Amino acid sequence: MKCLSNHVESFLIAVMLVVSMSILLVTPQNEYVYYGVVPARIYQCFPVEQTDLSQGWYVNPGAVATQGYVSIVASQDGTQVRVYTLPGKTLVSEFSLNAMGKRYVSLPNGTMFKVVSNKLVSVLLMSPPPKGGIPGVDATESIMATGFHLSVDGAYVGKEFVIDASQGLLGLGYIMFAVEDAEVTLTAEDGSTQSYTLKANTYREVQLKPLTTYRITSTGNIMIQSGFLASSAVESQIVKSFFIPSAEGGFIGKRFYSRTLRTFDAKEENEFIISALEDAKVTVWDLTSQKVLTELNVKAGEPVGRKLMVGTATTGGAIAFDSDKPITVQFLHSGSISRSYGISYGIGLTYMGIRPNEETPFMLPTNSTIYAYLFAGEEADVVVDDVPMTVRPDEPFILSTPGPHTIRSSKNLVLLLLHYPLIPSNQGIAEFAVPVPCVETVSVTPSVTLSPIAGEGPAIPTNYIIIIVVVIVIVMVIVFLRRRKK
Repeated sequence: MKCLSNHVESFLIAVMLVVSMSILLVTPQNEYVYYGVVPARIYQCFPVEQTDLSQGWYVNPGAVATQGYVSIVASQDGTQVRVYTLPGKTLVSEFSLNAMGKRYVSLPNGTMFKVVSNKLVSVLLMSPPPKGGIPGVDATESIMATGFHLSVDGAYVGKEFVIDASQGLLGLGYIMFAVEDAEVTLTAEDGSTQSYTLKANTYREVQLKPLTTYRITSTGNIMIQSGFLASSAVESQIVKSFFIPSAEGGFIGKRFYSRTLRTFDAKEENEFIISALEDAKVTVWDLTSQKVLTELNVKAGEPVGRKLMVGTATTGGAIAFDSDKPITVQFLHSGSISRSYGISYGIGLTYMGIRPNEETPFMLPTNSTIYAYLFAGEEADVVVDDVPMTVRPDEPFILSTPGPHTIRSSKNLVLLLLHYPLIPSNQGIAEFAVPVPCVETVSVTPSVTLSPIAGEGPAIPTNYIIIIVVVIVIVMVIVFLRRRKK
């Protein structure tokens, strides 16, 4: 019995070390995989007469695209990249990149693709430049990327990012959120730099040069979002859906940041959606004023939607979500054409990561043609709304039912949501760009120190909390076993 106790004690100590190291370190992979789909319909239908939709719809022939582009940027020297089309896994491009090196790969409409690299890369899926030209050759502008960008570690939170900037010639298209106090430096491919000092829970909007590679380094953890712009001359609306990653890593968490606008159209069906698996109290902060914007009670299984408006008289601003229980947050346009003036054009091309054995709630739009692709890097047992299924590499499951859903997976899973309005029936999606996540890094948990927005000092890093809990449990078991031996 004593010998058995000694073995158990040694085993528990070994487990404690393994768990601690697995939380703090990211094990290098032999290859990294990125999945995506070039939409089949890259165009927008317009009404012949906005006040009388019975007059029909038309497509501007000059705005129809026949291909999309995948931008691939390396953060390290010696990066080997292969691009395949699916199904069939046909190799269409293979090349090597050094740090800050970039390649654009064109793919026809309707193409499902797979990018494979030996080192982590930054991948951006985009439609053709709005004013013509070819990316990397003669294009001067690009589509504004919508979503959050991934660090060189493959997480949405980090201290170093290498990205291909995608925006027009004007406008503060990018916003950096300081998860921690940070000294941030942006270095463009031509060597020019910008530097900023950010306090935790503040943000900075920046203008980047289109189709230019940037390395962004920071002394503290930050998040980088790009997307819509607000203008005092012509008030913008958020018409593109996007999932919002947690400041703790992943898409389930208690702290979230996002850009927003100072006003929303009252009739347009676009809003922030908060979903929870257990009743949660959520505080929404205006990050500009550092004051509470609103408080929401979210019941388990009953998503709450709100138009959350902040900003100055001329621009939009930024908000943060604090919850006492784990939640997911997304911005969703239903696809409805309803609007106080004219018609709305709600579309979406956005990603969300689903970690192993982590029940993840979310919403799909209610007035859209929907393609929600579930990609897995290895065979995964997946449960969607209590329905079990198997998702295999290169063989995505497509979910198209509107409304609330939950997903649980035994392995890392990536959800790609593509949607466009039901009216007219042949509507498409125009002018999109979205950062593409890596399947293997979905479960990476960065070490982050969150500070209260109201401010009384830093909290304990989330990774350390997990380690402390594991250590306490194991120590209690060891003490119990030693007492039994006595």
